[in-house]
Amino acid sequence: MTDSPLDAYVSQLAATLARSNVTALVLAVNGNNQLGAPLLNHPGIRNWNGNLTRVGHHDKNAFALEADAVLPAYMYADRAHHWHAHLNDQGAWVRCQADADGAVPITIAITQTRDQEDQS
Repeated sequence: MTDSPLDAYVSQLAATLARSNVTALVLAVNGNNQLGAPLLNHPGIRNWNGNLTRVGHHDKNAFALEADAVLPAYMYADRAHHWHAHLNDQGAWVRCQADADGAVPITIAITQTRDQEDQS
């Protein structure tokens, strides 16, 4: 049994999307329009929209603990989520569906500021 033209077309589309997403992932970390700003002295951790981010699929609990350890005393990592982001038409990184064109997987630690009473 041979692949139909439709099967070949679908396979080609899947390969193109996979290449597009790998390219987007590399550009998110190394390109001219990076996803967030690298956090100094903490390789792989980036600051995006006020939260700590690591590009790629990572264990959420481990990343929340790691992020919490690098935050200043008046902040803490509340929890972590796994999202996807891509560049929109205006060149901004925005949250998107995992199957969107150019989607980059990211693990995000949601940061919070401690109450004044917690800091004493």
